[in-house]
Amino acid sequence: MQQTKKFFACGAYSVSGPIKGQPGKYGFACLFCGSYRCNRCRKPKLRKVRKRITEIAAEHKLQRMATLTLDPKKLSATDRKRTDRYIRELWRLMRVYLSRRWGKGKSLPFVGVLEFQKNGNAHLHVLLGQYIPQAWLSKAWQSIGGGRFVDIRFVDVHRVAAYLSKYLAGDKVLSTLALLPKRARIFTTARSIVLWPKKEKSGWRLRRVDIGELLDAVQNPSNVKFVAVEDLKAFGLELLSYFESPPCATAFGSLDVIPALRKGCRFGMHQKRVSPE
Repeated sequence: MQQTKKFFACGAYSVSGPIKGQPGKYGFACLFCGSYRCNRCRKPKLRKVRKRITEIAAEHKLQRMATLTLDPKKLSATDRKRTDRYIRELWRLMRVYLSRRWGKGKSLPFVGVLEFQKNGNAHLHVLLGQYIPQAWLSKAWQSIGGGRFVDIRFVDVHRVAAYLSKYLAGDKVLSTLALLPKRARIFTTARSIVLWPKKEKSGWRLRRVDIGELLDAVQNPSNVKFVAVEDLKAFGLELLSYFESPPCATAFGSLDVIPALRKGCRFGMHQKRVSPE
């Protein structure tokens, strides 16, 4: 009998489910945590984020990059302990100013990236779609408690990824994460922008079992895939990430086989295929 792990670890669990267009065939994928704090997942996640923000910038025509800083002299002792929280509150107020002056009462679409300076103070890089004079932006930002240094410039929408790569590089993100509480976010977006769309139900389910154990337990596995991960590259090793097999007890785990097969056939014919990235 397979033992289940009590705590989640990156790559230690799996997901399995029916494959689109292939009734009676199941896929198994390694489950990665997808955390920026994970040495295994950080770089792939940042590549995915840069690509997604580039798509959003093109869709919403976000062609202005603003940089908003803080003035240490304006910070109280409490604010200095959490400058990320302080600057987010300033940005909340700033969005109201922007809406009234440049959005005709409507919120402006934006994507913001939080970063820390060498002195430990947070600052924001914000992609906007609206032309805003630097003088007005600087005056408004300082009036609500922001710093004197405010920059805004045009960016080519096709080169947004290149601009963002400076702020979303692995080392810079690590530095930012070191100064952020664990659940604090690096990114912020307007409500009209969805960074990660909801995933459709696919009939796949969590398996609290290592994918290697599942591979050993099935018969006639096919389409076996391995992926290079950061923490194993130094050893020249790759991680098992995906395989397929006919229906078997391993595919269903604790589920009743007959109902699971019926449900699997339904999802297999109508739902999107889930495969490793």
